[in-house]
Amino acid sequence: MRVAVIGAGAAGLVTAHELGAEGHRATVFEQSHQVGGLWNYTDAVEDDPLGQRPTRRVHTSLYESMRVNLPRDLMPFDGYTFDDAGGGRDDWPRFPHHARVREYLHRFALDTGVGDLVRFGHRVRRVVPDDGWLVDGERFDAVAVCNGHFSEPRVPQLPGLADFPGVALHSHNYRRNDPFEGRRVVVLGSSVSGGDLSREVGEVAEVFFSGRLFGGAPPLPEQTRPIKRCPGVARFDGSDVVLTNGERITNVDAVLFCTGYWYRFGFLGSDLVSVGDNWVKDLYRQLIGVLHPTLAFVGLPFRIVPFPFFQRQARWFARALSGRFPLPAAAERCRAYHHEIGLLRESGVAERHFHRMEDRQMAYLNQIAAQCGDEPVPDWFVALWREHNAQARRYPRDYRDRSLSVRGPTTLSRSA
Repeated sequence: MRVAVIGAGAAGLVTAHELGAEGHRATVFEQSHQVGGLWNYTDAVEDDPLGQRPTRRVHTSLYESMRVNLPRDLMPFDGYTFDDAGGGRDDWPRFPHHARVREYLHRFALDTGVGDLVRFGHRVRRVVPDDGWLVDGERFDAVAVCNGHFSEPRVPQLPGLADFPGVALHSHNYRRNDPFEGRRVVVLGSSVSGGDLSREVGEVAEVFFSGRLFGGAPPLPEQTRPIKRCPGVARFDGSDVVLTNGERITNVDAVLFCTGYWYRFGFLGSDLVSVGDNWVKDLYRQLIGVLHPTLAFVGLPFRIVPFPFFQRQARWFARALSGRFPLPAAAERCRAYHHEIGLLRESGVAERHFHRMEDRQMAYLNQIAAQCGDEPVPDWFVALWREHNAQARRYPRDYRDRSLSVRGPTTLSRSA
């Protein structure tokens, strides 16, 4: 089959690779002029600090000092390790700087030849079904959407924000902590990026780390730690920030929103994809359209080990297109979809977290592997993921610099 792949980041590159392994012909559309997607760091930021304007000038959301939050022996594509034998280096840190990940992806594109399949400088405008698919007027048998979901900033609509006199920006536009030196800063959002940036900004500023997870934190006057934890923000009152528990943070100089990103697919009509509360609806296995099985969305889930996850999803899709396994009929796909959503609702999961996998990812990957004839997730992978996850929760400040007892097949220094 001829397959259009939208995006040449990690998901797009490995999807093109897996499609080729099944004998399909992939064409990759990439709006920039290099592979790597969000891993191509730039100092540039949006003109709008909150990133709410419809036009997007900057698509990466990396900050200058960022190191990956996963050990590199957990990260690689199958058969392409993060060491001298693959696309990395033996002497790289176990939690390398983001520039090393970019190197890895650029080498993968070169060594596998998928870089030759990319049409650079082509921003896809329109994808429509028509005896297959028309991608900006060109006909394909299938489409894989791999455009990522870390470039459209999500900012909560909080009363008084428009009149806040200080600096308000989304983490999408954060690059380094220099501009915050000596300031009083509220970091809003208690997920991974909020934790990392509260610590980095806390090196030079007074930080109030705000989020739902800290609803039971002690009152602010009782906290002596450099970074004070507090509940979520209810509203802004001039330069003051009023919290959901009624406490007030006075004379705030800046607010850094670490509140995530939207799923956006401007090139697809609403009849093909519908997004609820940041939940992409009507997908079988969170991967293909219930009614459009030749339209795939690779890499929607978050809180995952991304590169191996993308590859297994791409392999499933490539084999589905080849007929290597019987894809359930539309009615059965619909039943499976509603069953999955029903279980999530019964478990109390909010819609905006329907794509949040975390511990569910191993069962999910084994499910699609069994369906398409792939190998299950290796035991060492599961063990390393669990050890790392536990350590990151226990030592959030310095887990990247601590050793892990479980090791994957990637070559590492013994001190790692």
